[in-house]
Amino acid sequence: MSGTAKPKMHLLLLLGMLILLSAIPLDVMLPSFPALADHFDTETSDIALSISIFAIGFSVFQLFVGPLSDRFGRKRLLLTGIFFALLGAIGCIFAPSYSAFLACRIIQSLGCASFVLPQAIVQDAFKGTDGVRARILTTTLSGLFIACSPLLGSVLQSAFGWQGSFILFAAISLIILFQTHFKFDESSTSTPGGVGFYAGAYLRIFRNRDFIGHSAIGALAFSCHLAFIIISPAVFLVELKMDHYRYSMILLLYGLAYLLGGSLASYAAKKIGTHQQIRLGLLLMTTAGLLMMAMFHYQCRTSMTVLLPMLVCTAGTVLIRPAAATEAMNLFDEIAGTAAAAGSTIRFAAAGVISAAINAIGKNTTLNLCWALIFCSFASILLFSFLRAPGPSRSFDAKPS
Repeated sequence: MSGTAKPKMHLLLLLGMLILLSAIPLDVMLPSFPALADHFDTETSDIALSISIFAIGFSVFQLFVGPLSDRFGRKRLLLTGIFFALLGAIGCIFAPSYSAFLACRIIQSLGCASFVLPQAIVQDAFKGTDGVRARILTTTLSGLFIACSPLLGSVLQSAFGWQGSFILFAAISLIILFQTHFKFDESSTSTPGGVGFYAGAYLRIFRNRDFIGHSAIGALAFSCHLAFIIISPAVFLVELKMDHYRYSMILLLYGLAYLLGGSLASYAAKKIGTHQQIRLGLLLMTTAGLLMMAMFHYQCRTSMTVLLPMLVCTAGTVLIRPAAATEAMNLFDEIAGTAAAAGSTIRFAAAGVISAAINAIGKNTTLNLCWALIFCSFASILLFSFLRAPGPSRSFDAKPS
């Protein structure tokens, strides 16, 4: 292996570890909700509140982490962030009360805001088609880890109790700290500027039509994935009356679809540009929504009514998200950390609104998911058509190798 390839392999390993770590604070701990409520003598709804507070803290803090990483470098912010995340996780393990646990979760969310940095690191280190392929890898791993989270969470709960997810988080954090300190070479050239500079940078980013449009397309694709993960317990455990083991196997199969979708996207990245990848992904997403509607209309009330269309949708989202992120990030290469934070904010805001709407509009969760897929697909098509309308283009289009 060449000297150039070795650092890239170390970097991809670090990115993979960060993506695995990011799935633990929210998804892996879900099976431990009842045990946490019993331990702290509180309601399960209070434990769910801790998830919401964590997500809010993460969303707010990342808006500061992005610009700070542009100013002081990715490595320093990553080491600081993971240290605070580790500190918060250890505090949760030994928290004597629910209020102390909540305070430690806020500290953990402060550190976890550094999870926005992989997007910026990819932008620093991988250019052109290599950047698209690196984002395909990170998107694939993210979907796979999230899909496998309930099964991993159940195993940890059985083996170590509710502390299991926090113990795993702490162990992986220590590995990342070691790997970042000794193996990660700073990928960013620090940008001079103070508060006013980065406030202006956010203003430029959020006023850029191409950035907002491509980020929104990626966010809508991500929303389909997150909506499925959030409503899957109601669909499979309540509507279809599956046991937890079969439900975990369904999600594991869904996770494997991310691997196959990633392979398809990697092949496509070698043959076609980013805009063609987005078109193909939108076709698959739309097909998935219409297929689910047809199966639901003809009373096919089985696990495949949801799972088969979602497998098609997965292939589409793995094509769309890396290509759309590449289009957006290349517009602000010199402030990649700030741009990554802005894109992440758009992604989680869209996913949160759509997921909340699915839960609010009625009890028939399968039909709601179906409408969410169709809405996201057609909204993305309209956005993409608007971006591709004749006019001056500032976008980057990866060329086939």
